[in-house]
Amino acid sequence: MTSFSIIIPCYNESHVLSRCLESIVVAIGSRSGVEILLMDNGSSDNSPEIARSFGARVQVQAQVSIATLRNLGAEMARGDVLLFLDSDIQVDPLWLDTLEDRFYGENPDQPNTDAIGFVDKAPEEASWYAKTWSLRATARRSTLREIDSLPGRNIAVTKKWFQRISGFNTELKTGEDKDFTMRLSKAGAKVISDPSLEMIHLGYERTFYEWCRKEYWRQHSHLDLLLHQGLSLRLLRFPLLSVAHCIGIALCIAIVMIETTYIAPLLFILTWIPSLALTLRYPYSRKNGYSILSFSLLYWLRFYIAGYSVAMAFVEKCIEVVKGKINDTQ
Repeated sequence: MTSFSIIIPCYNESHVLSRCLESIVVAIGSRSGVEILLMDNGSSDNSPEIARSFGARVQVQAQVSIATLRNLGAEMARGDVLLFLDSDIQVDPLWLDTLEDRFYGENPDQPNTDAIGFVDKAPEEASWYAKTWSLRATARRSTLREIDSLPGRNIAVTKKWFQRISGFNTELKTGEDKDFTMRLSKAGAKVISDPSLEMIHLGYERTFYEWCRKEYWRQHSHLDLLLHQGLSLRLLRFPLLSVAHCIGIALCIAIVMIETTYIAPLLFILTWIPSLALTLRYPYSRKNGYSILSFSLLYWLRFYIAGYSVAMAFVEKCIEVVKGKINDTQ
């Protein structure tokens, strides 16, 4: 039987950690060869004690990146397969059985994988924007298929492949999960997305401000990803389109301030087209009028948040370069 190492990075997650660990215990059942490693980032709550009560090994490493925590967990792991799971994910009871089948099954119609991520969703009690944004993944990843980008909150990979690409990039503050799966794919690993399980993301956004803040943080990695992955249309199209949205809305405001004309509202409507196109692309997000409106609205807002985040990241990068040159001349 396959041995699994479940690696959970954590920082002050006592409000969700018990539900995560309880679901893991159910998934383990009578299975042997499974270990739980909690990589704690210096929590001030009782997260380490909760983890120990469920039999987890706890390693405290304060004030490091999530990529560093995951890599440290991989170094400690004894399993053949590394399961990187965030502390706010409630796993399906069939989680480990499905992983066993995906990695080492004998079904000739379903070749074994090297890495896999399951589609998670927000619980029913979540707000409309949290549920809608969570269902975005369901819309894009509604079938079992190969993929080159997975969220880090649930990624499983063989230790062999993890070591082959030297784990997560610790130079990245965010976007390390996308970089990790892209490097796996480029190296020849079979990476798949699987929508078959009921995985619940307990860490959904409680307020709209939190949703905006998280999106700003997520999109802040585009320049760093380009520096590490190299220029490609795959990585360039979204940040360029986001910056174009910000320029478009700035032009709308400028035109309105100068004179009353039909150009400003027309330009405003044009900025909605990419968001509407993304919404209509998938049957799940275009199933009714409410879905079309809610999905397209959030896509539209994210373009502006992302554009601002990319612009600020560029400014920060320029400041770093200037400071470096000043230090070199001193």
